[in-house]
Amino acid sequence: MATAPLAAPQVGSRERPEWIENLAGQLLALIVALVIALLLGSVIIIAYGESPGTVYGAIFHYGFGTKNGFGYVLTEATPLIFSALAVAVCFKGGMFNIGVEGQYLVGMVTASWAALKLDFLPGPLLMWVAIAFGILGGIVWAVIPGILKVRTGAHEVVTTIMMNGIAVSLVAWAINGPLKYTQQAGFHTPNLRTDAFRASAKIPDLGHLFGIGSSVHLSWLLIGAVVTAALVWFLLKRMRLGYEARAIGASPGSARAGGISIGQVQIKLFVISGALAGLVGMQQLLGDKNYLPIGYEAALGFTGIAVAFLGQNNPIGIVAAAILWGVLARGETAVQIQTTVPREFVIILQGILIISVVVTYQLAKRRLLARQLQTAADVEELADSAAAVDVEGLAKEDR
Repeated sequence: MATAPLAAPQVGSRERPEWIENLAGQLLALIVALVIALLLGSVIIIAYGESPGTVYGAIFHYGFGTKNGFGYVLTEATPLIFSALAVAVCFKGGMFNIGVEGQYLVGMVTASWAALKLDFLPGPLLMWVAIAFGILGGIVWAVIPGILKVRTGAHEVVTTIMMNGIAVSLVAWAINGPLKYTQQAGFHTPNLRTDAFRASAKIPDLGHLFGIGSSVHLSWLLIGAVVTAALVWFLLKRMRLGYEARAIGASPGSARAGGISIGQVQIKLFVISGALAGLVGMQQLLGDKNYLPIGYEAALGFTGIAVAFLGQNNPIGIVAAAILWGVLARGETAVQIQTTVPREFVIILQGILIISVVVTYQLAKRRLLARQLQTAADVEELADSAAAVDVEGLAKEDR
């Protein structure tokens, strides 16, 4: 009588899919990081003689208590999404683009030039052309360190930092030179800004659709930022360039052995990163001021690095991290008005939160990897056992 081969035990049949385990681990790590940050923040608050509930309540109310408050949070988050995405794209390829700061400043200059010099363009076409010039400016400023890295081996951290300094001076030169304010009357103190752009160059307001005041300046660029995050996720997870970037970031030697042209991929990543960086200043330039002031909002590029780390360089996580950062930024006003805690407390809390997220995510990643390796080992061991049983059964059948 023939003996039927025994099937290998299905150990993994009851196991959750790997992506669910990863998502659950990341969410748990984020919750733990938030709890750690809030607890350590509470110690600081108590040291100042305040109640943690009062301080955190004020921050929450200013961020979510009113439509305008949440509108300010989203307005704050919009440029940070672009900035963090620009950092994350290069980081996936094993590069650290610290030059987002300079790239968005150059993008503001080129977009301002287009808005002022091409003001004959009809209707909303002027807005789109200005945005395109902003993207082009960011690309040009990002490609330079990219080419230097590929052709000469110059480290992108050094070159991008130097390019940041040049960009700051370039903005000052443009405002005092070719884009100088021309509507100054008499001998008054010079107005260090450009002329106002035409109204058609401004990005339309989004907030009024949700009852948010026009003073908040919540523009349609927010929708663009969220859509861009989705596109970047698709690029990194579903397209060949994303695969090649992740392969280079994980192991350049293995990627080269696999036939990937590392230099070409790095240049492409810098182009994409620069394009994203060129959009960082558009909220301030075309969604709010409608001119380029000398007192532009700085450090958005450096803040984007923090938001990228907070979102673990995941485009979807970056959107959530940018909103959280916007809540904390809005909270600086809350603690100044409603508590005796200095505004620097929020900056400390942001730092604690980033450190907590980085540490907890790394611990969660190691734990998940260990579980996956153990599961794979168990499956292999049971498969070997099943094969041995099959061989034994066949031997008995032959006898």
